[in-house]
Amino acid sequence: MKKVCVFVICLLSFMAVVLMATWDIGYAAEKADKSTKDVLAKVGNKVITKQDMKAVIAAMPPEYQISLQSNEQQQQELLNMLIDTQLFAMEAKAKKIDKEKAIVQRIDGIVTSLLAQEYMKRKFSSIGKVTNKEIESYYNTHKSEFIDPSMVKAQHILVKVDVETATPKEIAVAEAKAASIKKELEGGADFSKLAEKYSDDPGSKSRGGDLGFFTKEQMVPEFSKAAFSLKKGEISQPVKTPFGFHIIKVTDIQEEKQMDFKESTPSIQSLLEKQRGKDVMEKELDMLKQKYKVSITKVK
Repeated sequence: MKKVCVFVICLLSFMAVVLMATWDIGYAAEKADKSTKDVLAKVGNKVITKQDMKAVIAAMPPEYQISLQSNEQQQQELLNMLIDTQLFAMEAKAKKIDKEKAIVQRIDGIVTSLLAQEYMKRKFSSIGKVTNKEIESYYNTHKSEFIDPSMVKAQHILVKVDVETATPKEIAVAEAKAASIKKELEGGADFSKLAEKYSDDPGSKSRGGDLGFFTKEQMVPEFSKAAFSLKKGEISQPVKTPFGFHIIKVTDIQEEKQMDFKESTPSIQSLLEKQRGKDVMEKELDMLKQKYKVSITKVK
């Protein structure tokens, strides 16, 4: 029951739009399918048919569609919601709420939005798919865009101190502690154990200071400069950053490499599809602006 309630609450947020898009609430009983087996409910002189339900479900996000198709209880909840919505709408009309200026404006806004979405959906459906030849051509002329950057995998031990706000004495104490840890490492101490013992970085401390792989751009400049200058297995001197003093050990290196055509295809296809859609939209809007004589007043 709890899952059903959550499901219904989620539906409420977009049900009004779904109804506007998929169910003409002005349908009268005589306009419905004559086969009574298709009629799920009658509300006054209005009917809700199986076709109405299918249309509403089809307009929902995929996860709701899958859930509804296999759950009769949720289907019944949805039908009850359609009935409740129709009842409220009928009473609103009886009280002439639909004639109020603010409501008329909101209804017009919803209809305008739905019509615009439907128009663009149909327009985009006529756009041809990006071909393998186009993808290959783009790849061959833009190879520099498809490069996996160099990366290093490292551990670090952080002696934390806020360099911007700390006193010179506090900074000196932190630097001395980092230097002391470095001496232990030079004496043969295990890096992972010292990281667990001394590091002030809670995110990596329990993993022996392991940061995983990262690119230069993912770390502050001072840290990256030191890490990317080390060879595999080397340990840095204490490195000062805004966070304090770091001792860095590089455990693996991945050199920059060119992505092959297969690896690049998904991102190229997405890029070309977006560009094609943008071009079609801009061309369509230019035509429509001319057709409907758009003029714009600068917003103050």
